[in-house]
Amino acid sequence: MVRGTALAVLLPGLGDALACSPILRGLWRDSWSVDALTWHLPVSEYLRALGIVEKVTQLPLRPTAADVLRALQELRPRRYDICILPFPATRWQYAVLARGAGAKKLYMHEYGGSARFIARTGPNVRVALRGGHRLAENLRLARAIGLTAGSDDLEYWIPDSWRRNRIAGTLGIHPGSMAWKGNESKRWPYERFAGLARRHLASGRSVRFFLGPYEESEAARVQQDFSGVEGISIIREPLDEAARRLAECEVFVGNDAGFSHLAAGLGVKTLALYGMTSEVRGAPIGQAIAMRPSPCPACHDEGSHGFDCVLRIEYRCVLRDIEFDTVAKVVDELFAAAFVEQRISLEGPFKLYGKAYP
Repeated sequence: MVRGTALAVLLPGLGDALACSPILRGLWRDSWSVDALTWHLPVSEYLRALGIVEKVTQLPLRPTAADVLRALQELRPRRYDICILPFPATRWQYAVLARGAGAKKLYMHEYGGSARFIARTGPNVRVALRGGHRLAENLRLARAIGLTAGSDDLEYWIPDSWRRNRIAGTLGIHPGSMAWKGNESKRWPYERFAGLARRHLASGRSVRFFLGPYEESEAARVQQDFSGVEGISIIREPLDEAARRLAECEVFVGNDAGFSHLAAGLGVKTLALYGMTSEVRGAPIGQAIAMRPSPCPACHDEGSHGFDCVLRIEYRCVLRDIEFDTVAKVVDELFAAAFVEQRISLEGPFKLYGKAYP
């Protein structure tokens, strides 16, 4: 028996959608009918692969007011029982969309400011942020909704159809990130990824480059440098196929981006490189190492509209402080390791709208 109708508003990227796993699992366990509003193609592909979402409504990457109105006109006739705005959803515009969908009750985190005012225009439940990993924030929201929580709720929910057996000696590399709101500033320099690929080719390993749907410039550089090179695969496929090719890798290295989170969720030994963003807040979950060796603390404020270097020192945290030799050493260690143990924080300090919370 269907318990009710729910709309999940999943507007950030793939890594953030994976961090919504406690909510998505809970909706499935408790037999909710689920629709989703998305913004990015990989998120829509992920939800369809899970097979629990009946209808996905996707906004254009740069939506106009007319695009938003059309989406809301499509959603409102469903008369949802609940609308869920998982973390992170710090922009007040997200609350406008969630409230505009016309659900009987809105569930979201407490962000204060305009978002609080918008939420209070109708029945709502707002859950306090307590820091720690994004999965933990969304697990607390799932429990506030009354969803069933299981022992696997601090793991990513990965479609079974994406899993494959490992191919020993295969290194996956993702040199990009979402090209939106300055996310490009999170990227380790492409030349160092290319150097890492050449190093492992020389050692007899195979290398797979993964490129997302919006990473045209990175794809052009990889094609120019490696097209036709023996041992190199360049993968620009829909997410279903890319995920299966990713699952076959023994080790993966990438930026703080969706492919790193997906690789870890698939059980691939993963190294994710962090600069301005917090590895405590958003480390990939699985057999993963989140590397942030910079002495400059993570400065990204989750309430900001983009990714700016707060100290104006030209993003040295990712461009200079993550040295090639350090990354190469950790990748070698991952190839040698039988298993990577990981611990995540469930609560802790975070920044929001210029204020630090203990």
